Amino acid sequence: MGHVRRLAETTARRAVFCVIGGLMFGAYAVLVTGFAQMLADPSVPPVIIWILVALAGAIALSPPVLLGVRTLEIQAVRAFLDVDLPVPVGRVSGEARWRGALWYTAHLLIGAAATMALLTAVPLGVVLVLRTSATGLVMNRMIGSFAGLPWPLAVLLGLVLIAAAGAAFLVGGALLRLLAPRLLGPSAAERIAALERQARTQAERNRLARDLHDSVGHALTITTLQAAAAARALDRDPAGGTDVARTALSAIEETGRAAVADLDRVLGLLRTDAEPNRGRVPVPRLTGPTGAADLVERARATGRDVRLDLPRPVGPIPLVIDREAYAIVREGLTNALRHGADPVTIGVTRGPAHLRIVVTNAMSTGPGTDGGATTGGRGLAGLREGLTLVGGDLRAGTFEDAGRPIWRLIAELPLTDPTEEPESD
Repeated sequence: MGHVRRLAETTARRAVFCVIGGLMFGAYAVLVTGFAQMLADPSVPPVIIWILVALAGAIALSPPVLLGVRTLEIQAVRAFLDVDLPVPVGRVSGEARWRGALWYTAHLLIGAAATMALLTAVPLGVVLVLRTSATGLVMNRMIGSFAGLPWPLAVLLGLVLIAAAGAAFLVGGALLRLLAPRLLGPSAAERIAALERQARTQAERNRLARDLHDSVGHALTITTLQAAAAARALDRDPAGGTDVARTALSAIEETGRAAVADLDRVLGLLRTDAEPNRGRVPVPRLTGPTGAADLVERARATGRDVRLDLPRPVGPIPLVIDREAYAIVREGLTNALRHGADPVTIGVTRGPAHLRIVVTNAMSTGPGTDGGATTGGRGLAGLREGLTLVGGDLRAGTFEDAGRPIWRLIAELPLTDPTEEPESD
């Protein structure tokens, strides 16, 4: 029973879709018939008729190539024929418009054929089923040459005609369902554009995920170091160490608030309904008010020896590069605080075409440390992904400095915005 019910629902929806096409075909047929009658009337000047034909033809032939009509057809196909077609976004190519015009024509012709079957076969079939020997001349005139059929054959033929009308809608809908992806589906250019939009969206989401990872990781590192500093101060001097502990707790509170603000910003960008709130929390930047200097001050508050060499002014930097530079400094500093030893130095230099960032720290000799490398996380890999997107380069590893091993992270970023289109000659 469930299969029969689904078949009936499918046939009904396909019938509605075909009838819509048949009605639109009927409108065109009425228009053509009207002009044919006008041309056959000698009292109407032919010039006026041909002017009206040209105007009516321009209006009648415009719907197939209009983007809005193609979009409506796609929505109707999704609803009535259960074909999952993407709704066009942005500009539509000429090829897609002509394929849409072919679909519009096929919808009208197949819909007209199915509707004609409905208007002819169903009434005749009903009359044949209801006819009896006592029906008289009225029904005999309606069925014409079928009037002499025996009653059982008339009933059987009537049922066959009614079933044929239903089959016409089922077959017509199946044919339209087969043509829909070929004529209404995206063109090659639209597929490429969709893939590019998907790639940009995925890259932006990956950047946001990396930003969240780095922000929370840095906040947890600072919080852990501050808590350890407070514990050491209280262990050394339970009475006099309260000021140091209070300062550490205040830094923990400030770092936690900053982490929550970053979390709120990233989650707000990920929400589909957060468009009005996109500018609520500023995007962290190397040269911003909460940039590299703020990161270094938080690290110094934990008792670590962190040095920053940031020229003032740095000069104009594209926003996307400024943001990536901040991420590099934050991740490099976090790795140094977690795995390395003091001193930690951060140097930023600006060249004619590139921004160079170098984060250096001494190698830690404690057990279970790697001197500044992140062997199991996604920090450096995420930085490389971000730099690749903006055309930058990242190198990290162990180097020798005056006979001592150090960990050094070197990043170079172009001072051009990769989102801007190059100017053509």
